[in-house]
Amino acid sequence: MSDERNNGLFGGNEPIDLGSDATFTDLPDFSSDDFDSIFGTAEKKDDAQTESAPVKSETPAPITTEKLEETQTNEETTTVSQSAADAKAEAAESDVASDKSEEQDPFEAALAQANQKQAEKDKSGLVLKLPIFSYANAKEEIIDTSKTFDELRNEKAEDFPELDDATAVSWKMTYGTITKTVSTPKKTTIASLKKQIEESKEFMDCLKKAKGEIECKVIPSVTAKKKGIVSSYKGVFDSVEDAAASGKAIGFVPSDDGKVYEVRANKIGVFISEAEKVSMMRKVRAGFIPALPKIPYSMLSEILSFFKEYVTDTGELEALAYIYWSFADSRYYVHVPKQQVSKASVDSSIPELDEDKFVLVMEIHSHNTMAARFSPTDDRDERATRLYTVVGRMDKVFPDITTRASVGGKYVEIEPETVFEGFDGTFPEAWKDAVDVRKPKFKEAGDL
Repeated sequence: MSDERNNGLFGGNEPIDLGSDATFTDLPDFSSDDFDSIFGTAEKKDDAQTESAPVKSETPAPITTEKLEETQTNEETTTVSQSAADAKAEAAESDVASDKSEEQDPFEAALAQANQKQAEKDKSGLVLKLPIFSYANAKEEIIDTSKTFDELRNEKAEDFPELDDATAVSWKMTYGTITKTVSTPKKTTIASLKKQIEESKEFMDCLKKAKGEIECKVIPSVTAKKKGIVSSYKGVFDSVEDAAASGKAIGFVPSDDGKVYEVRANKIGVFISEAEKVSMMRKVRAGFIPALPKIPYSMLSEILSFFKEYVTDTGELEALAYIYWSFADSRYYVHVPKQQVSKASVDSSIPELDEDKFVLVMEIHSHNTMAARFSPTDDRDERATRLYTVVGRMDKVFPDITTRASVGGKYVEIEPETVFEGFDGTFPEAWKDAVDVRKPKFKEAGDL
């Protein structure tokens, strides 16, 4: 192997002498003493360390466990103290930065002020609004807010018998996003709780964030009870025998005649009478509760126009149409079947459609210029459980309409507005400026 080293570092091909004979110019001459004075020597350094270190002959004391724990505790305390000091310094810096941010953001300050003013304005309007009684789809403004919640319960128990038992009824007031329960309904007035909420900081915060209309609702809740039990001495039973053997002082038994009978048993015997009012039973009234949307007014208008086509100067005839609901596209369809008509009758047949796809909701027919009353013939034919409508006095601008529900052949007349949409026309708003609603000078007879 060659001893030559290429001068690759400097890009040359000439060998470089790395030996001690290399000559460097422009350096002063130093003696060994001079070098020792500047850099020192290993021997002198060791001597200095030896001279400066004191010689100790004692044996070092052993480190005990208590001493070690004390040392560690001191170190931890120092570390925790330092961390607390750092955290305090960071919090102070954050507060300063926050103060500077608030000082540097006048828009946010102005916006907050505007929100505060708007909240105060909204509050002044809400204070004047009446609270609303809300229960079982019934909503009504509470005119007399000086009533206690229990007084309101007594008033509404006539329409909602389940509110009759004060021990089973609890109350709450919801006002925007705030909900307050009423712990003392016999002492707390509706006005006082409403005012309490309105004067709270929580309510102002609610107004600043509120979207849409805010209502103050008074809502009762009825505690669920076990079936057939209202009190320890009353009950509902399947038969008179069960009621007499129950040991209850008062029993109620539904009968096959559609009535409820009161049963009281004692040592003399079993006494049975027709019950006048059974507060422990739910209030039920004959009627109809729609499960589908109302029939559009435009569809009713088309049917009426079709009926009027057969009321002329030369003849007055009846006509019939069926209204179906489609489950596939959730809409109504009108079907006019093949029919034979006369002055007092109409004969037709109902098509057999897939009941999973279409349901016959209503049969509607006309009585031309006669009264809109169901005839004995209608009573015999309209026994299926669906809706029926008869239209009469087709000679008038607006004919008469009567609607009823057949409950297995038992009829309950209902308001047409229950199933039909009302007028959907519009008129110029300026027309209302011409109407001056006057208050009566004297009270009505019913108000005396």
